[in-house]
Amino acid sequence: MRKIFRFSFRLFLFMCTVQVFAQEADTVKATKSISAGIEVSGPVLYALDNSKYNLEGYFSYRINNKYYIVLEPGYSRYNYSQYNYDYNCQGWFFRIGTDIGMLEPVASKVNHFAGIGLRYGLSVFEQEAPFISVDSFWGKASTAIPANFVHAHFLEVQGSVKTELFRNFLIGWAIKLRTHLYSSDSNVKKAIYIPGMGNTGASFTPAFSYYIIYRIPLRNSSGE
Repeated sequence: MRKIFRFSFRLFLFMCTVQVFAQEADTVKATKSISAGIEVSGPVLYALDNSKYNLEGYFSYRINNKYYIVLEPGYSRYNYSQYNYDYNCQGWFFRIGTDIGMLEPVASKVNHFAGIGLRYGLSVFEQEAPFISVDSFWGKASTAIPANFVHAHFLEVQGSVKTELFRNFLIGWAIKLRTHLYSSDSNVKKAIYIPGMGNTGASFTPAFSYYIIYRIPLRNSSGE
């Protein structure tokens, strides 16, 4: 029994050593690259619910195995109607920040990504409430809030996964959580929806994105 145990223990140590050397041999340095893509869930959801239209792009620069610089510009339009008011909003936005990869720098994973990200967002948009109905002691009255321009700032944290289906062609998804920092609107004209961020009714706004991405490797003078 002891001989079997010693043999098994030595075999285990041998396998662990082989695994370590295999990982070291497989370790590679990721080639710098730029990536461009689109977020596809916005147009798909618009086909199901035309009250919200969102179109955004995805651009990133891979510095190394771990760090990426990311820019996500876009356009959004939102229309909402209730029994006592109508609300319309449309405008442009961008989110800029970084992604931090958590995968080991090995050849089998170098073109895939799983990690976390942090974004700062800026949104510039026009909003209006063309119809507002107010009930009071004297009866029902209607009014409106004319179109006005607003700029808003927000932060986003996310977890995301991207995988290479074909050479330099990736798909991926991200789960996001956003929080509003500041808007130029007043309390009377407070935005219901902020393009690039979402609804403003809660302290944190969840979101989900699905990407199609094409990566372009960059070659430096040393040929890496």
